[in-house]
Amino acid sequence: MAITATRRTPGVYITELAAFPPSIVGVQTAVPAFIGYTEKAEIAGNPVFMKPIKISSLADYQAIFGSEYDATYTIEEVTGVDITAHKYDFSVLDPTTPPGEMKYFKLLPPDAQFNLYNSMRLFYANGGGVCYVVSVDSYFPPGSTTANTIDPTKLGEGLDVVKEQVGPTMLVIPEAILLADNGEYTGVVDKMLAQCAQLQDRVAVLDVYNSQTVVDALTMETVISQFRLDVDKDLNYGMAYFPFLHTTVIPITDYDFTNLTPLDSSAGDTALQTILGWQNTNLYKPPRHGVVQADINAIVAAATPPIDWDKVTKLNQNLTASLPVLKDIYEVILNKNDVLPPSGAMAGVYTYIDTTRGVWNAPANVSLSAVSRTTFKLNDDLQGDLNAPINGKAVNAIRELVGRGPVVWGARTLDGNSNDYRYIQVRRTLIYIEQSIKSALNTFVFAPNDGNTWVTVTAMVSNFLQGVWSAGGLMGATASDAFTVQCGLGSTMTGLDILNGYMIVQVTLQMIRPAEFIELTFKQKMEGVS
Repeated sequence: MAITATRRTPGVYITELAAFPPSIVGVQTAVPAFIGYTEKAEIAGNPVFMKPIKISSLADYQAIFGSEYDATYTIEEVTGVDITAHKYDFSVLDPTTPPGEMKYFKLLPPDAQFNLYNSMRLFYANGGGVCYVVSVDSYFPPGSTTANTIDPTKLGEGLDVVKEQVGPTMLVIPEAILLADNGEYTGVVDKMLAQCAQLQDRVAVLDVYNSQTVVDALTMETVISQFRLDVDKDLNYGMAYFPFLHTTVIPITDYDFTNLTPLDSSAGDTALQTILGWQNTNLYKPPRHGVVQADINAIVAAATPPIDWDKVTKLNQNLTASLPVLKDIYEVILNKNDVLPPSGAMAGVYTYIDTTRGVWNAPANVSLSAVSRTTFKLNDDLQGDLNAPINGKAVNAIRELVGRGPVVWGARTLDGNSNDYRYIQVRRTLIYIEQSIKSALNTFVFAPNDGNTWVTVTAMVSNFLQGVWSAGGLMGATASDAFTVQCGLGSTMTGLDILNGYMIVQVTLQMIRPAEFIELTFKQKMEGVS
């Protein structure tokens, strides 16, 4: 009982005594830290590059970091055997050589590529919420018209910045697959996994390098084998996903004629204006032909900096409504640009599962939103080696299932041969419990290392784990089957431990593992036969 305070005035005084020990509040489990390149990084006019900024919506991201990279594609004519091999993107009839000759064209790859913004779109489309964003640089160096290239050193510096931030529970770097070679990619991934293992409060969601090149079982084996060869440390903190995704997060209205070059034939190349002019002649007669041609002639001036975006928008609307080939070109760009690594979507899935079902549930058997299909279709045989390889480095599959579309169909860490850390939800649940208890025990640093403290700590941890078990996070018919908590002299500590200032709390947990392989057994019984 508390010692009664010295009273100097007669009267009645009330003293309340706490009936329960201090409680543990569970830490957040699904707070990704995204690292990459952005259009800008500015808050109230002040630059915030290389700083972890907490946001909770795509609108927050756009206000601080801007929008997507405005990629530029080059139109090139296709001739000869490439036409026969269908190595072209669109065609249009050239009316200048009567009776007309079909011409074929392709769009060369964009001048640069960045994945972060569209991965954020995918994150929020799949249930994302609060996250941190670290912008390592802008798309363009100051005063330059040549875009930055993805720099592994800068991505590493972004990791160093987020290392000091309390709160993130996942590391996501969708730009890593854009690095020049798998050696640079491996360096970034190794640093991600090393940080997770050191801090023990986060995991790394990884994309398999070169997944977009897989077209058959042979190339898949090559890509997966190289990934497994390169990634070899701190495996139980890493989760990898394959293949890449065709997404619908980018609307076709994001594109206009400023995404195409050359716009005229001054460089001696086949021009957008020429192509549009051909179709205008094929479709229209005066006076409609003249109206459309005036819009075609106006696109170069409209696209010349400083760009009048209102004028560009109006011209673009007029031309796409009049000339189908322009819309065809935009659809080609969309198809070339809609492929994204799965890490952004998976960060959203983790958030959704944690929020609706709890971190102890597998982030799997979930249909992905804003995803139309995968870049490579897996079957049971192909997934077999992904899920349970001899070396244990499991890669989680995203499968196209009939009636469900793209579905997350795997829930293993890269440490697949470990009985302790094989499954993602086990690894993440342990992090949740460890970090929640660790945060609460900070209160007892420098507290008397005696029986009263031990009893309080034991009761506090037990109450927290009781809540986890009640919510379905631990396995066992009773709480005593699910966990044990010990702290005291003779059980977890020796006299020397106490003299050295150590208070040791020992927690034993019975974790829940997924029903990954469900086998149905049917037995026939003949009537009248016992």
